[in-house]
Amino acid sequence: MRYFLLGFLLLFPAPSFSATLQFVQQSSEVRVGDTFTTELLLYTDADIVNAIEGSVHIPDTLSLVDIHLSGSLVPLWITPPTENVEGIISFAGMLPGGYYGAGNLFTLVLRAVQKSTATISFGNDTKVYLNDGKGTTATLALPALTLSIQSSVGTPRSVSLEKDTTPPESFTPVIHSGESFGLEGLVLVFVAQDKNSGIARYDIARSYERNVKESDFSWHTIESPYVLVAGDSTRYLYVRAVDREGNTRVAIVPPQTFSFIAFMLAWRVLLLAGAVIAVILSLWWYKRSRDVRAV
Repeated sequence: MRYFLLGFLLLFPAPSFSATLQFVQQSSEVRVGDTFTTELLLYTDADIVNAIEGSVHIPDTLSLVDIHLSGSLVPLWITPPTENVEGIISFAGMLPGGYYGAGNLFTLVLRAVQKSTATISFGNDTKVYLNDGKGTTATLALPALTLSIQSSVGTPRSVSLEKDTTPPESFTPVIHSGESFGLEGLVLVFVAQDKNSGIARYDIARSYERNVKESDFSWHTIESPYVLVAGDSTRYLYVRAVDREGNTRVAIVPPQTFSFIAFMLAWRVLLLAGAVIAVILSLWWYKRSRDVRAV
């Protein structure tokens, strides 16, 4: 019998995968009302990978409470994990320079809403790409996670995750020709990173002055690349990255061309400064003259 099994394995070897996306759950049994976390991990075998995309499907017997990116190995999310369609979480991210090993992509916070056998699985659009410069897809294992949801007993369990109080990392928006993106005119290109809760959105504000308080602006939500409107090249552009917990980071793009209004504002500041200096000098001269007469 042993020789038969050995021969079977030699004739039909187990499939080899370049990478594996796998859910990790401490307990496969939960109860109705329980809130729990499930991590999505990436394992690579022998190949280096540099990008991921796909979707996670959650059955209606579970509800999504939150998504956490704290500790994620992905430094650049093209599409942060988001539930745009109920029960489907879409994601796409890049790993510049490539990645090899095992690490966390993101963590789902789920709540059991109904007694059942619940299966969390991947969509057919889920892919991992090799770091070969050709966009080659890796052979990928996508095991599903099956949970046994039992009737509630006593007080439902809950999880407590550390609140993100760290703002997104510093970033530098850049102005490009829109031709590279199939757009007309000039566009503003930007991307920020937030390794804790993840970037939720970007906002823009404009001013002819620099160093304006963030709270003094009227912000408007935008996406990259953003087509600049008339007058933007003569103003300071303030781009704000907001993470999922509301922490913010603001980047400033200086005017690209001469602005008469900005010139007049600067000239007004210079005149005011000159007037202050003149007053100070006049007071000093007056005091000095009195001291001389007193002598």
